[in-house]
Amino acid sequence: MALRQILDNAQEIMWLLERPGNRRSPPVRPSVETVWAIVFLFACMGRCGPGLSSPASGAYRAYDVLVTRHSDTYHPRKYRGLLATDGKRHRIAFYWLDPAAECDQTDALAFSDFLFYPDKVWYWHHKDPNQIYTLPLEPSRADQVGRLTVDKTLESILQSVFSIVVHNRAATAGGAATMETARFFQGARQRDRLDHTVEPAADEAARSSLSEQAQDKYTILNRLPFGRKYSKQIDQKGNAVWHVSKGAVAMDLVRVAVKPKPLCDTPGWSDMFDPNGLGRWSGVPEAYRQYWSFKHQSIRLRRTPSPPEAQRLYADIVSCLRGSLPEDANLALHKLAFSVSLETGSCEAMSSSARQYFHAYVRLAQEPVERILVELGSIAKELRKKWSDDQTRDFIRPLLKPLVDPQVFGDPGFVKELISRRIAGQGRTWSLYTQLVLESIQQATSLDREFLARLAQIVERPPRVDNVTDSDRN
Repeated sequence: MALRQILDNAQEIMWLLERPGNRRSPPVRPSVETVWAIVFLFACMGRCGPGLSSPASGAYRAYDVLVTRHSDTYHPRKYRGLLATDGKRHRIAFYWLDPAAECDQTDALAFSDFLFYPDKVWYWHHKDPNQIYTLPLEPSRADQVGRLTVDKTLESILQSVFSIVVHNRAATAGGAATMETARFFQGARQRDRLDHTVEPAADEAARSSLSEQAQDKYTILNRLPFGRKYSKQIDQKGNAVWHVSKGAVAMDLVRVAVKPKPLCDTPGWSDMFDPNGLGRWSGVPEAYRQYWSFKHQSIRLRRTPSPPEAQRLYADIVSCLRGSLPEDANLALHKLAFSVSLETGSCEAMSSSARQYFHAYVRLAQEPVERILVELGSIAKELRKKWSDDQTRDFIRPLLKPLVDPQVFGDPGFVKELISRRIAGQGRTWSLYTQLVLESIQQATSLDREFLARLAQIVERPPRVDNVTDSDRN
C-alpha cells in the first residue's frame, strides 16, 4: 500500500523504538540498532512505486512526525519532523532532537532532510551542512539485501536502509520477498490487523551466524538474536499502529507517530521538491532552523576560538531569545547561549547566561531534583574552567540552596545514592561541586556529619563511568 493510501486511512500512524530492559542481546555488529530504528520510518515512504498515478494539487498533504527511541546506552531520544507528499514524491525533514544536547555526528535522524522520488533520494545532514547527497533507489542483488557493513558512517547506514526500503517496495508491488520486513508489509497491504513473527534461531545457529558475520565483516539484518515480531493494527479512530519488537524477550524496538497537519499551517510548498533547498526548507519552523544555524557557528568557534566572533554570536542568540519560542527551542537556545558565553571572555555574559539557562532548565525540563543537581554540576564544571574556585562557589551556592529540601534530603539512602552514583560518578573534576552539595545538605538537614564526611571521600575514588554513544553496541 502506498504511503498516500495508508495516510488516507489513518489520522495517526505509529511506529516505535522503546528502551530495552535489563537483559542484553548477544553481541551484534555496531549500528544494527541505528539502521533498524529508521528502516520502518522510511519503509512506507519508499513503497510508492512508479506506477502510482500523480494526484491533483488537492492531494498535497502534510504531517507532523514524532519518533521515540529508547536504549540501554542513552536516555530516550525523541525526534520531531515534518513530512509532506503529493502521493508520489515525499519530503521528510527531521528538525529536532530532544534533548538537543545529545545530538552527535553519527545520528542519522538528527536534523536531516530527505527528498524521495520513485527512482532516487536526495538527502542532507547537519554533520556536513554544505553537502547534498544522492543515492539511487534501485534493487540490490539478492545476496546483498539486508547486509550491513561494519562501516559506521552515515552514508553506509543509509545505503543499508535504502536497500531494504527498495526491497520492501518491490515485494509489496508483487515481487519476491527475501526480507521478513518485506513479507510483513506484503501481508499487511490489504489488512487492518496483522501479526508477523520471526522465530529466533537456535543458539548454536546464532553463534555460527555471528562468527560468520565477524569473518565477512557484515551483519545480516534479517535474522537477529531473540527474533522479531511485526504488527499492524487500525484502531477505532482510524489510527494505524505499526510495531516491531524483539519476540523472545518482549522488547519494543520502534515507534513513530505521523499526525496530519493542516495545509494552511504548513508553508514551503513552493520549494518542497527542490533538492537545492535541502536543509533550508521553509516548511520547518523558523525557531528550529535558527537554532541549528547558531549551533553550526558555535561548533566552528570551538574549533577556532575568537572572542569577538563569540561576542557577536552570543548577542544574536540573546536577541533571538527575546522572541516567542517553543519551550524546547527556548531551553536549547539558553543552553547554547551559555556554551557560547564561555568563549566570549566576558564574566558578565557567563554569569548571566548560566543563571538564565539554569532557571530555564528548572522551569522547562521537568526533571527530578537529582537530575537538576547534576545539570547544575555541569554548569559549575564549565565555569570552573574560566573562573577561580571562590568565584565559582559564590555563583553556585545561591542556585543550589533552594534545591535542597530538608524533607527530601533528610533521607540518608537518597543522599547516598545521589552522591555516590550521580555526582561522584562524574569524576574528580566535580570535587568542588560535591563539597558544595554536601555543605548545603548539612546546613538544611540533621544528617550525621560523619555520614556526610564518608560520602565526601567517595569523590577521591569515583566509580568508573563508561562513555557510550549511539554507535556503540546496544
